[in-house]
Amino acid sequence: MKSRIVPLFGFFLALAAFPANAVPTEDDFIGRFGGTWSGSGTVIKGDIPFQVSCEVTGQPGRNEIAIEGRCSLAITSVRIAADIAYDPATGSYTGTYIGAEVGPARLFGKRSGDVVNLTIIWPKPVNGDRQARMRIENAGGGNFRIVVTDNVVPGGPERTTHDLALSHI
Repeated sequence: MKSRIVPLFGFFLALAAFPANAVPTEDDFIGRFGGTWSGSGTVIKGDIPFQVSCEVTGQPGRNEIAIEGRCSLAITSVRIAADIAYDPATGSYTGTYIGAEVGPARLFGKRSGDVVNLTIIWPKPVNGDRQARMRIENAGGGNFRIVVTDNVVPGGPERTTHDLALSHI
């Protein structure tokens, strides 16, 4: 019996050395967005998909993610930016997003693991309404992704309208 207790005690002692929660803290998660990023993706306007290339700079701060840059298609370039703050009291993220022709949109949502799920409220109707969804995913390792989904046809199913994959350079 004594020989079983020692290995079990050793197992639990070894288990205690691992972090109880592998989910990053907000500071760790927000810190993942620092630096210069480059990548490409698809933006759908109407029913037409466009391949774009993007370069952005991320400036994380205390409880804040600020990302700004440009996405380009041939000779056209569009400014994109997000300024999103984390509120420790509520566990939620709020901020603004620039990337649509209608002007700055409001964002609000929460993080789950490596993903911040946000609701977008446009200042004017886009695709027939003022609401869409954004997912910002960053599992570390020098890559992150921004995906926007919307009802392209009012009352219709949600479709991906923006899908950008960026890598740290």
